[in-house]
Amino acid sequence: MKALGLLLPTTLLLAACGPRALRSDVVLITVDTLRADRLGCYGYARRTSPHIDRLAADGALFERAFTTLPRTTQAVASIVTGRYPKSHGARGLFSSLSPANLTLAEIFKQEGYDTGAIVSNLFLKPGQGFEQGFDLYDNPQARWDGDSAGQITASALEWLKSRPRGRPFFLWVHYLDPHWTYRPAAPYDRLFDPGFAGPFSLYEDLDAGRLTKGQVIFENRLPQRQVEHVAALYDGEIAQVDAALGPLFDFLARPGATPPLVVFTADHGESLGEHGYYFAHGEYLYQETLHIPLVVSFPGRIPPGTRIDALAENVDIAPTIVSLLGINRLQGADGRPLFVAAPGAAGRAAVGAAPGRRTVFAESDYQLIHPENPRFYIPGPAGKWSSAFDGRYKLIHVPRPGGDIVELYDLRDDPAEMHVIDGPGPATEVRRRLLGELQRFIDYGTGSPAPAGAIDPEQRQRLRSLGYVN
Repeated sequence: MKALGLLLPTTLLLAACGPRALRSDVVLITVDTLRADRLGCYGYARRTSPHIDRLAADGALFERAFTTLPRTTQAVASIVTGRYPKSHGARGLFSSLSPANLTLAEIFKQEGYDTGAIVSNLFLKPGQGFEQGFDLYDNPQARWDGDSAGQITASALEWLKSRPRGRPFFLWVHYLDPHWTYRPAAPYDRLFDPGFAGPFSLYEDLDAGRLTKGQVIFENRLPQRQVEHVAALYDGEIAQVDAALGPLFDFLARPGATPPLVVFTADHGESLGEHGYYFAHGEYLYQETLHIPLVVSFPGRIPPGTRIDALAENVDIAPTIVSLLGINRLQGADGRPLFVAAPGAAGRAAVGAAPGRRTVFAESDYQLIHPENPRFYIPGPAGKWSSAFDGRYKLIHVPRPGGDIVELYDLRDDPAEMHVIDGPGPATEVRRRLLGELQRFIDYGTGSPAPAGAIDPEQRQRLRSLGYVN
């Protein structure tokens, strides 16, 4: 079933479906550094994601969903608040989420839900503001350095099984595994490249200081066969997370249980060598790091097998969740609900896709940018990349002394963004229009990110293991 975005007035938003919120359980699943195009439900040939594919088949898959900033701190803040970084204030990697923001967990807590978070990421550690509204916020240091998908699921199941019955719950789980370094456990380390026999010393060279991560990202020195092997390891990490999701999905679908609302997404994607940018994210704004998976499953409300090609952003996730439950408490959000009441629907009837966005925007990070980056021109907010995409044309703007860089691509004919459209012609008006929209979107005047130098040695080592510093 193909849904293209129904032209229905926004007054039909699901918050108006009834005076009382629907008491459905809610599960938000976010996976760190997960490209949409490496999942089977998005057309990938390798069998990386059978459990995720099953979830997509049971609900709605958004074919063109994008992050507003390809870093965890800023992107997750946008997911849980429905606000752009310029609105929620977490502008840099080391930023915290201000208590002035209203989060999904706080909304559900006010609605009488039990709230639990089982996450893994240094930048989501307690004290950074992401714990707002949670009864349980579980993110120990032991999970920051390596793969922990199995532990995440085990802890989530423990919390779900220990809860008293009779109260709805909101559960957020965040899996870190696909993030650098790609070191999946057996059998996932050889699952997608079983014939690889080496040599391969990349990780040892990094640990010994013979290579820096900046050199790997911007000055790739690996033979193509080794690059392919690293990409296969990345796919192995995805399969490892997918396998860990299996027991969680099985528990949610156990006999007699009312199916919850499940939202599956990622904070951002990952570049695996495209545009000369290897095994990284955050500094460039090409589609590999911006295009994220987004699946919404709500049996009885969302028809299974729905595929929606309307443009969506991660700021739309929080408004979508609360509107599907009839909760009207998320004020001042930049996002919008992605579903509206279907024609003739009432109460808990099926829903349809809302009109898509005309343009989606993104901006890059400007903290912990490696010095090997050939496009590092201006430190601070003025040096950030920004982009605008209207569903066909994509414009990237890069400020620099002596003249800005403006790249325009036609993604219909050039989905890999390999050929910049230049010169006079019809593209001139497209360039002018997108640049004008982008200039209205850009706002670097808010937020005060912590300086990258204000970190202790232990944190610096953790950041080095994640590839953020040399």
